[in-house]
Amino acid sequence: MLPLSREAIEEARYLLERGYARPSVVRFVGDKHVLNKSQRLLLYRCVYPPQASKTHLCKAVSPECVHGNPLTIDGYNVLLTLSSAIEGRPIYLCDDGFVRDISARKRSLSPTRLSACLDPIIRALEQLTPSRVTFIYDKQVSRSGELASKTVKAFGATRIQIAARTSGKADSEALNSGEILATSDSVMIEKASRVFDLAGHIIIRHLGLTPTKI
Repeated sequence: MLPLSREAIEEARYLLERGYARPSVVRFVGDKHVLNKSQRLLLYRCVYPPQASKTHLCKAVSPECVHGNPLTIDGYNVLLTLSSAIEGRPIYLCDDGFVRDISARKRSLSPTRLSACLDPIIRALEQLTPSRVTFIYDKQVSRSGELASKTVKAFGATRIQIAARTSGKADSEALNSGEILATSDSVMIEKASRVFDLAGHIIIRHLGLTPTKI
């Protein structure tokens, strides 16, 4: 069961479709319906007008398209989404077809806890068989270098060609790679040409979980 009324969701879609800015829409609908922080995050991350949903879906590639192609992974986005799913936190199938969580924990989880989410990624990538994989982590997040090192080490026993690095401009570097981008970040999706919802794929196909549909 959704922690939001259908009325609040429909109102947000209506306003977004008419060009109102997302922060303003969330504030207006949130205040009107007296929504808490998690409910407002749900509106912000998961509710999209039809045209935006269509645009995002048009950029989404199937698992088969990953085979034989290089894949750039938005490291924190994918790991944090998987971490939420593994820990039993709410996971949602959003209007645009991408799976997202509603936590904001990038700076609070240790590299050790996040690196524990690499095992299901490895299993998935061994089946998806990209030609090579590059993880990019936001350098501004504490201990990102340690997480990048743990990432490379975790793939040590596989045949996957792996690289992991930090960047002060992680989003730009990932987008400029020209490769299929694994992320569910809506800003990244808007700017990317091809996107694969790796976290969503793993959550549904490998962890056997069913995200709540918006």
